[in-house]
Amino acid sequence: MYRFRLLLPFVFFLIPAISLYAEMKTIYLKNGQVIRAEILQQTATSMTIKTTEGKTIQLNKSEINTVSFNEPAKVQQEEKKPAQAEQIPIPQITEVPKPIVNFHIDQLKRNDLEIYFGLGAGRYSPETQGLPVQIQNKVGLASGTLPTVIDKPTHSPELSQTYGAIYTWKRWSGGIAGSYLGNRSTYDSHSYASGMIHSTGSFPERQSSLKNEVSFLAFTNERFDLRPTIGYQYFWGQSQDTNISTSYYTGNSLYLYSQGVMKFNETLKGYSIGLKATIRMGERWENRLEYHNLTLSGNQDGSIVSALVPANLSQVAFYRQWQNISWDAKGFHLLYRLVYRVTPTISIYAGFQFYEWKYSLNSDQQYLYSSKDGLIGVDLSNPNAYLVQQKLMEAIGKTINSESRSAILELGVMKRFEFLHQ
Repeated sequence: MYRFRLLLPFVFFLIPAISLYAEMKTIYLKNGQVIRAEILQQTATSMTIKTTEGKTIQLNKSEINTVSFNEPAKVQQEEKKPAQAEQIPIPQITEVPKPIVNFHIDQLKRNDLEIYFGLGAGRYSPETQGLPVQIQNKVGLASGTLPTVIDKPTHSPELSQTYGAIYTWKRWSGGIAGSYLGNRSTYDSHSYASGMIHSTGSFPERQSSLKNEVSFLAFTNERFDLRPTIGYQYFWGQSQDTNISTSYYTGNSLYLYSQGVMKFNETLKGYSIGLKATIRMGERWENRLEYHNLTLSGNQDGSIVSALVPANLSQVAFYRQWQNISWDAKGFHLLYRLVYRVTPTISIYAGFQFYEWKYSLNSDQQYLYSSKDGLIGVDLSNPNAYLVQQKLMEAIGKTINSESRSAILELGVMKRFEFLHQ
């Protein structure tokens, strides 16, 4: 009994020790894992545990961080945020400011040279062999001769050229402008006497012009310029058919055939006076308009040389008709161009030009010559009769309304050279 009493304190001491192994422990491992388990056995280097799930695990004490009797603290897990892709900084592109293009031109301080060149389609309708035929028709009325009927000719446009240069200094401008245009024309006439005479031809017609002019800036603002102009203009025209043919029929058969060459040259020159206007639409678009009155004078030389071949090939002869005309002409020149300024000094344009003038005859001389009969209609024994006939034809020619026209459709480019003020 006495011994039992001596062992009793040790019993009370061992009960908590035994319970140390029977209670659940919280084991914290060094890798961060937390295990709730009952310790079954341990040595100096290992520990055998039984988890709450009933699994038996042996751990090395080197893997254990601490052992606790307390429940493991609930670690508030941070809400997992979706992994964001690594953002690569986007380089900021600094926009380089565009240089300011100045299209403004101070019209009162200009010092520049503008040149231009254009291509297009041209049409030329001159008064060529139509006038002598009309004169002969009126003369023939006195003798009862039937008139020659000229069908309306056709004019097919061909390539044209326009060009020019204008120097401007402050309010004053001076320059030169020219054109070259042409078309292919047809000629078809019928006349009736004892038989029928039919003449046909297809030939090129050309006209060149050159103008010198001076203008003054009378009015200007941001949208509108007005310039009175004066100039001197030249025109050269040519119609040439190297294969004009004539057939003379009597009854139902061919009586006479001729093959010949027709050539007419015209020269006109004189003064022009008019206005130039520029209407600006914004900083790039311009409307340019010109109107000029023309006062011209000049002459026309024409000839037709033919070989006359009878159907029976007898009495082959050469026939020549020529004329010399002196006349005055009054007309106008109209120009319009729509200009687009690509840069302050380079522009492109599209437009048209139109010329028209009406003639007043001063003098007219016509001659007919045949290798068989000599001068036709000329009585050498009575030259006064020939002079009277010439004056009569000239007087009749002054009563005939004659006119010529030409037109150009053009596309072109302009270049302006600026001269700095020193």
